[in-house]
Amino acid sequence: MLSVMEHGEKLSGMIHLRELQNALSQQSSSTRLSPQSKTPTAGALWNLIQLVGEKARRNTVLLMDRDNAEVFYSRVSDIEDLFYCLSHQLRYIITGEEHPSVQMQCALELSNACVTLVQAALHYRAEYKDWYPSPEGLITWNSQPVVRSGIWNLASSVMELLREPGSAGMPMKSNLWSQLEGLTDMLLEGYIGVLTAKFERGEDHGVLAQEYCERRDELLGSLYDLAKQIIEAKYQESSEGNDNPDLKESIFREVTSPILATAKRHEGYQTLWQICYDISDTVLLRNLMHDSIGPHGGFSFYVFKQLINSRHYAKLLRLGEEFQEELANFLKDRSDLLWLHEICLNQFSTASETLHTCALLSSPGEDADLTSTRKSLSFVERRCLLYLSKIAATAVGKDVDYEVKVAQIDADIRILNLQEEIVQHDPEYAQGKHASKLLPPSELIEMCMKRGRELSLKAFEVFAWTGSSFRSSNKGLLEACWTNAADQDDWVELSQASVSEGWSDEVIQESLQGTVLFNASRLCYSSDAVVFDGTFEEVLPVRKEDVQARGLEAKCFSVEEVLMQHDAFPDAGRLMMTAVVMGKELSYAAPADEPVDMDS
Repeated sequence: MLSVMEHGEKLSGMIHLRELQNALSQQSSSTRLSPQSKTPTAGALWNLIQLVGEKARRNTVLLMDRDNAEVFYSRVSDIEDLFYCLSHQLRYIITGEEHPSVQMQCALELSNACVTLVQAALHYRAEYKDWYPSPEGLITWNSQPVVRSGIWNLASSVMELLREPGSAGMPMKSNLWSQLEGLTDMLLEGYIGVLTAKFERGEDHGVLAQEYCERRDELLGSLYDLAKQIIEAKYQESSEGNDNPDLKESIFREVTSPILATAKRHEGYQTLWQICYDISDTVLLRNLMHDSIGPHGGFSFYVFKQLINSRHYAKLLRLGEEFQEELANFLKDRSDLLWLHEICLNQFSTASETLHTCALLSSPGEDADLTSTRKSLSFVERRCLLYLSKIAATAVGKDVDYEVKVAQIDADIRILNLQEEIVQHDPEYAQGKHASKLLPPSELIEMCMKRGRELSLKAFEVFAWTGSSFRSSNKGLLEACWTNAADQDDWVELSQASVSEGWSDEVIQESLQGTVLFNASRLCYSSDAVVFDGTFEEVLPVRKEDVQARGLEAKCFSVEEVLMQHDAFPDAGRLMMTAVVMGKELSYAAPADEPVDMDS
């Protein structure tokens, strides 16, 4: 049934084409030949008909003695041959040897013929739509590759002619521009038809969709570029030398109206954006953003991307007040901007979480489609973001999770400060290796153990602020820290001196307070030690008997058992454990928070 109805479409198109050709022939017979051409410009369609008819005659013996035009009009079902000739033999009709004005006249005639033919066929389809079978999965004749190729080749020729400076006057360009609009609409609708059919069939259409997008943008861009020339010419003609912005805007809207409609229908976001930008029409922009949802965020996402690329963040956030959900989805991978949007919407709890996440990003996570200028955060910037996160959390009020959130933020600030201090002792820091990169806690701890006595205690501070899960999953590293702490003092020498010199308890206590073991125990186990999320006792108790008393796993070591494996323990084990126990029993005063230097 579809083939029967399509034959009717083609017949209707052929009838209108014959009427057009007759009108052109009459016009040609009453018009003098162009001085630049040996053939009448009205013969472009006739030449095309001759080429199509000649091709059919060569392929069919029974048609050899018939006229080319007669053959052409008799082969209604093979109307695709016309588009084949436009695709492969257009250079024989629009030749570079002719004057540019003649070439443009030929292109105008051929474009008018194609538009007339296809529009008549589509009008027939719309008139008898109830007679057609279900269109699901069907590719109509005007969506076939040969038809699309012919229209594209002709449209490309038109665009090339329009780009040539001084090739013709504005009236001719305006007429050709109107025909290019028709070709654009025909071609894009053909692509939509075949893409829809392939989607319904479940066939791959990625390459075809990309081709559609590329040709759509090129056609709309060419139409818009020439439209601006037409607008300027009309304005100069109407304004009579007087500056009249309202008149120019009125002409602009009138001329670009069909382009706007086509761009909106086919998701030509680049053209939609350019039109709104050139006339600074935010109302039109917002309406288009509401109307053009589309895949991948639609026109809204395109606008957001343009504003970010041009660094118009204030405009972006103002749009976010109206397009709240759209902007939130767009910025889900841009936490450095998302928190601003959330603050503007008074979503302080969410903003606090976003700021917290942003401050701890190891790298910008850059998306090339968004921007290419994002840099890694410095320590100062990360610290500022963490303090902003704390302020945002405070703005929410003290809810159930408030204390936990603030404690986590404070812990991360502590770790950040520790990293800034630790990496300064690294030789590679001067070369900028760790200037802004956020290092994992385990790497910081290993750096501390490699730097001797100076940083040995910092390793325990990192453990203190990382949380119970990290301490539990890194018991081996914690045990290595205690071994490293014991290595920082000569325990055999201390033990021998205490015996040979007969140290009193006061002297022993004073001497042990200068050891790393004492200070590490004081930092981790004293009654007022500041430890985030749990205690060290839960992971590594001080004494061996504490393991069983606390019901911990049999394989769980204690500080005592770790030190028992040290080389100095046989000779100075009692003194080493005395230092650890003393550190646990004495109070530890944690250093006060330092204010953030906002000018650093």
